[in-house]
Amino acid sequence: MAWIKLFDREVKLRPFVLSSTLRKIRGKWRDGKYTGRIVITGSVEITNGPNHAGPYRNHFVNNALAALMYILLTNYTPYNDTYPFSPLSPQTIYLGTDTSTKTTPSMTALVAPIGSAPGTAPNNFTATVTQFSNGFADTFTATWNAGTVSGTIGEMALYGYTATNYITGSNVQESWGRGSLLMQSRLSVADGDFSAFTINSTYPLVIAWTVQFLFA
Repeated sequence: MAWIKLFDREVKLRPFVLSSTLRKIRGKWRDGKYTGRIVITGSVEITNGPNHAGPYRNHFVNNALAALMYILLTNYTPYNDTYPFSPLSPQTIYLGTDTSTKTTPSMTALVAPIGSAPGTAPNNFTATVTQFSNGFADTFTATWNAGTVSGTIGEMALYGYTATNYITGSNVQESWGRGSLLMQSRLSVADGDFSAFTINSTYPLVIAWTVQFLFA
């Protein structure tokens, strides 16, 4: 619980109520609709044959923010080699079985990946961008063919590149970690994001993960 002083009295509020209340108060002080804030949200949808679930809320981790700061500080441009990707563009999605470990900002890997670490990669992975009048959304879609993965899913995450030195002042290839790390966000049963489910391996498994950036 948290305490907030409203005018001449103190009120005990739950964290989500506190956040909502402060947003409403701040909203009354806005000088016009646009405040210069960027709202980042993430959602995940799961399809396994006839079964569809979601969208679910994800939990972001430190690596995505650190990579964004690296881009701003170093004027990042894609390298002209076999790794021409932004650190904010995940390489893939991996699945795991853990159902008891909550997501923390410092996480860099799934707790119990399905397959050899970092996990069994999907047979197909695509990324698409949708632009709005006030922002855009990146949707990453991973497809595992029937029989590729099995077991009960309790966690999943976006994996990709990350900078190993975030404040270098220069854009050098050596500053990038070529290993695949938990780059942007994680979805987990432990956080209450979704309910664990057993993969029906007679059907493909499709995970569509959308990260949306909107000016607010």
